[in-house]
Amino acid sequence: MTRTEALALAQKTVTEMATNARGYQDQPIDARVSAVLRIANFLTTPTGESTDDPRD
Repeated sequence: MTRTEALALAQKTVTEMATNARGYQDQPIDARVSAVLRIANFLTTPTGESTDDPRD
């Protein structure tokens, strides 16, 4: 998966997860951006390789 494809899929996923029943986004923009970048990184990192994420 290319980085562009991963970012598009991650953005779609985060938007769907963050939208509540009224159609509003529940999380602040910085939290959504962070989630999109983490998911895109996960999608583009080959299995077994380090992502250099300090939370690991």
